[in-house]
Amino acid sequence: MFLQNPRNELPDHFLAFANPTRLRILERLGSEGEVSVNDLAAHLHMSQPRISWHLRMLRVGGVIRTRREGRQVYCSLDIQNIARFRGRLDQLLGIQGRVKVHEEIGA
Repeated sequence: MFLQNPRNELPDHFLAFANPTRLRILERLGSEGEVSVNDLAAHLHMSQPRISWHLRMLRVGGVIRTRREGRQVYCSLDIQNIARFRGRLDQLLGIQGRVKVHEEIGA
């Protein structure tokens, strides 16, 4: 099985967001919840192999999770993993404690 290098996790995560098609996929998953790959392809007017390639990038980046049911593959946002990466970014930037202060004052 493919094991990801922890040093590449954060760059891979944010690289997953660096494409307009992948952002459209995430928007759809955010609004609909779990969606089949075929439904995504139809909604975005793209071929299933092309959608699957983008989904792989999102999966490697830890942004989505997939499950198989028979021949259908369903995907959904991996909210817990997204929050974990956001926490790591906040820690890296040293803004963990300061964010609440800005939110409290309305900045």
